[in-house]
Amino acid sequence: MPKKLKIGICPVIVEYDPADIIKRVPLYEDAGFDLLWEGDHTLPWHHTNGHCAAANIMIEAYLQRTNKIQCHYMVAPLGLRNHPVDVALQTATMAILHEGRVGLHVGTGEAMNENTVTGIWPSNAERVARVEEAIQLIKKCWSSQDYFTFKGRYFNTFFYLYDKPKQPIPLIGIAGGVKMAKIAGKYCDGILSLGPPEYFKSVILPAFYEAARAAGKDPDKMEKMAFVDTSYHPDFEQALKKARLYGGVLIPECYSVTQDPRVIESRSALVRDDVLVSAFNIASKPDQIISRFEEYAKVGVTTVIWAEISPDPWLTPKVCKEHVIPYFS
Repeated sequence: MPKKLKIGICPVIVEYDPADIIKRVPLYEDAGFDLLWEGDHTLPWHHTNGHCAAANIMIEAYLQRTNKIQCHYMVAPLGLRNHPVDVALQTATMAILHEGRVGLHVGTGEAMNENTVTGIWPSNAERVARVEEAIQLIKKCWSSQDYFTFKGRYFNTFFYLYDKPKQPIPLIGIAGGVKMAKIAGKYCDGILSLGPPEYFKSVILPAFYEAARAAGKDPDKMEKMAFVDTSYHPDFEQALKKARLYGGVLIPECYSVTQDPRVIESRSALVRDDVLVSAFNIASKPDQIISRFEEYAKVGVTTVIWAEISPDPWLTPKVCKEHVIPYFS
């Protein structure tokens, strides 16, 4: 018997035209996806046919064009382009307008989205510390029943959020390593990471579980999400060709040193086919998609987010409605 697994979809605003994405959004809800997810980017991972749109605006559009599906968005890092109070206010406003359907994900970010805009790219240690402090400030905004003063190393705030949603807003920590996994376990309602299932099993989830238990939480009841770049097409070569444009996400320097999508795209072309197939979910048949997702379910992941990098994204709702989602339901 398959393990139960929730399936989310990230339409990927840096990959497809925003107007076309909006047209597909109702199809995702109709297909039975559990979650619509979007990430905050200012630049795409490749220059050829690249796109960019504002994640919070797109999420609001997703909410308006659907009825029940959960809609989560990522802001990372906090405190450079995005101040935690602004993020808390924006998310709370959406959650009031769409009660019980909005979630926020936070992480340490990528240089292409920050240094290119602000000219600032702190060390990883500082970005982790900023996120930890920002999480506390955001939660204070959402929970405080009166004006409060927050004095931290990076943020000094005097504030009161007058309008709050009736239901708590899920806050998910995005972790690429042990430090952020522990922060997610300590402060957040769940964790999201990317990488192979074995990395979740051996590195991410043990750190998350340890910190959650130390904070008096039951990690078995918390969300464990995997972000899986997925390219599907009945012609495997077409699926592989499109996935190649995302080879940059497998190159460490593209997260900090290299920030120009034109250069990242040239680096992506050097990634071998077998590496792409190993790292991504590249499939020409529904069973291949299911098999890869099932590997995450077996190590304890509760939600897989299909990060859309397919050559024809209009095929995704159909294959998921008919095959993938029923398998894990």
